[in-house]
Amino acid sequence: MKKKNIVGIIIIALFVIGIAAALMQYKRERTALEQPEVGEEPETVVLSADENPFGVEIKKINENYDLTRDYYKNYDNKGLEKFVIPNITTDERSYIIALRESGYCKYGYIDEEDNIIAEMTEQQKEDWIGNTEAVIHKTVLSADGEDLYKFSVSENYTMIEADVSINAHATKVMDNIMRLLEEIEIYQILNGNDNWSVNIVTKDFETGRELSNINFPKEEWNLSAEMWDE
Repeated sequence: MKKKNIVGIIIIALFVIGIAAALMQYKRERTALEQPEVGEEPETVVLSADENPFGVEIKKINENYDLTRDYYKNYDNKGLEKFVIPNITTDERSYIIALRESGYCKYGYIDEEDNIIAEMTEQQKEDWIGNTEAVIHKTVLSADGEDLYKFSVSENYTMIEADVSINAHATKVMDNIMRLLEEIEIYQILNGNDNWSVNIVTKDFETGRELSNINFPKEEWNLSAEMWDE
């Protein structure tokens, strides 16, 4: 191959590499612009895994971690949908940390009235709804192989039927019901139902006899051996 052609190929290759590098830099800059500037993280690494002779990363809770909207330094909610998310299971700090790390909202914080707020794009909302449906179906299906309990959920996610044997592991059943309630709560709220509610019907696994029929969260749901004595 002639020297001139080789030089030409090298120049073209360098040109292509330059364009690729520029595009990568542009992507990095756009990503940086899209990500909100935030305050201090919830935990601080005090000893890395490399520094720890046991190979375990040591962290401490950051007491200055901001749960309010002030956590975001360049807050701009233009074009975002805003939802109040009831927290029925965990403490506010844990919920806000998980919400911010989930990627399902652009802003997650506690407002002046102590409400948990999530602000998101339409795509983030659709992704979150899709995830809630997947978790609901997975939870229902997880009980298919059980001999002492099973669950079913109505198509519009407003009713849970739990068929439970008196010999079932109560804690395991309750954990699954709470998981269903968490996801159904989010599903209903993101679909515009601020006054969300779930009818929970509990039946005897062996006989089909109704043990309880409540509307959550207005009424409290529980599972105890006394239900089979009534």
